[in-house]
Amino acid sequence: CYPFLIESPRWLLSRDRGSRRARRVITKLRGLRNEHEVDIEVNHFISASHAQACDKHDDHTSSGMALMTMLKDKQIRRLLICSLVLQMAQQLSGINAVFYYSTMFFEGLIDNPLLGTTIVGGVNVLATYVALLLMENSNRRTLILWSAGGMFFSSIALVLCLLGYFTKIASLFFVITYVIFFEIGLGPIPWLIVAEMFEAKYVATAMSISSQVNWACNFIVGLVFPYLQESLGALSFVPFAVVLLMTIIFVIVWLPETKGTTPSELRDDIVRSLSTMLALSGDSTNNEDHSSSVGNPIDVEWRRAMDDLRRQEEEDMQRGTFNYGFQPIEQNPVDAETDWRTRVGGDTGM
Repeated sequence: CYPFLIESPRWLLSRDRGSRRARRVITKLRGLRNEHEVDIEVNHFISASHAQACDKHDDHTSSGMALMTMLKDKQIRRLLICSLVLQMAQQLSGINAVFYYSTMFFEGLIDNPLLGTTIVGGVNVLATYVALLLMENSNRRTLILWSAGGMFFSSIALVLCLLGYFTKIASLFFVITYVIFFEIGLGPIPWLIVAEMFEAKYVATAMSISSQVNWACNFIVGLVFPYLQESLGALSFVPFAVVLLMTIIFVIVWLPETKGTTPSELRDDIVRSLSTMLALSGDSTNNEDHSSSVGNPIDVEWRRAMDDLRRQEEEDMQRGTFNYGFQPIEQNPVDAETDWRTRVGGDTGM
């Protein structure tokens, strides 16, 4: 592979901002034709590197401190929970039970269990290319819902096959659909979504935690499934179906859409959703004291400020010092009385 590998232009520019090799690599990757376009791309790389370096300088913390920061921030904490739940759902959906114990699983279902294992592996490779095409044009939440939904119904169908309601060939078909639905959603998206959810300074920590959770769940499934199959028999896929159903509910209720958005836009969406929840709870309870409300702190402060402004205006109205938006006519009382008598006398004379 070495002849086909190219050096990172960002790394080259970090060592030498005038690197001609970096410019050649950028020209090759971007398909640019003139020097002006290449210079623009080089400036983008340099600016991004400088901005990230400033962020690291301002927030220079260890991984433990970064994790504490993520847990304390309400919006980032929700994104972290979403990424971890997806990692758990990926493994607890039972996909590795199929891959690890496919030979054991196909015994008694088809004549040659190794043939079934080979077919499943080939389908897994082909479905990966389909997933690449779908992820470019489809929303992340939509793909995960289709993926979890298809795996859920495939799991139910597999249980029915094991109970003898369908033929043995049907069981192989449902295993294939199970793998296909996994590859279009729950397979790649939990890894992709981490980079889309978090800012650059949190990506490494979030990815590290996600990897640990993923491999821990992988270990649990690989260790427990033989005992699960021994104890439950034909119903061994029922726990996986329950996990998939819970995943569908979680995605519908909690998971934000990340395709075409930036981490800051995601946080703004979460703030708006929390503000809406706070407003609805405030309208239902008609409670004037917002100090104990649960929601966005910015919205709580805004409500307090508006309440203080309304009370101040009412006090000014009672004292007669409220500014209604116009200035009163300033005139000497004697001149005003003379002007009034003149107008009355003039009107009477007419």
